[in-house]
Amino acid sequence: MTAQIEVDLKNVEATRTAEGVNEDTDVTFSVNSSLNEEDRGHGFITLKFSISLDTEPSAARLFVAGTASVTGTEDEIDELLAAKERDGTPTAFMKVYQKVYPAVYLLCGSLHVPYPGPGLLRQNGVETGEPMVADPPAMPKRMSISQ
Repeated sequence: MTAQIEVDLKNVEATRTAEGVNEDTDVTFSVNSSLNEEDRGHGFITLKFSISLDTEPSAARLFVAGTASVTGTEDEIDELLAAKERDGTPTAFMKVYQKVYPAVYLLCGSLHVPYPGPGLLRQNGVETGEPMVADPPAMPKRMSISQ
């Protein structure tokens, strides 16, 4: 069995912060994020997450938050919580971003603002090569992180 992650969005906010911008406007995305353990039992863990994206220059502000339920063996769950990325981002967080990205993409299209890349959190610098503001550090077993 491979660990499964189900994401439940609880809060989605999107604001166009400037006029005269469109999907092709050149921006840098700043990322602030958190990932906290909410509940754990045999074969599952529930994580609370939030991701805030702001652009520079100002064009849009996006925020998504919710819970991620991970099921699998203890070893599989621990592996997902371990930071394999060189920036210390847990694999579970990367999978959460992949699952919420379609909602972020639709919001950006509806507001006619630049889209963040689907691999934004994985890149060493965002679309314009600028460093990201923040990523969550590695999550030790049975502990939480927040930023």
